[in-house]
Amino acid sequence: MSVIEAYDIKARKKVSMKNPQPYLMKNGSWALKGTSAETGIKLFKIVGRTKPSINQSRFEAFKNLFTSRKCECDKDC
Repeated sequence: MSVIEAYDIKARKKVSMKNPQPYLMKNGSWALKGTSAETGIKLFKIVGRTKPSINQSRFEAFKNLFTSRKCECDKDC
């Protein structure tokens, strides 16, 4: 899997993005939403007019389903 980097405001440097998800903006451009590997804050990276393809192995996709999920009580369940 290729590492996607985005600027982390809290760390003041580029960091790798955990669990990147494609996001279609109102103007038709695509972006990636994810979390910072260092500080855990949300990251947003605009990538352009073409939809980004994120290569994940089946194990990584399965692992992302069950890690760091928020429930109604605002705890990691």
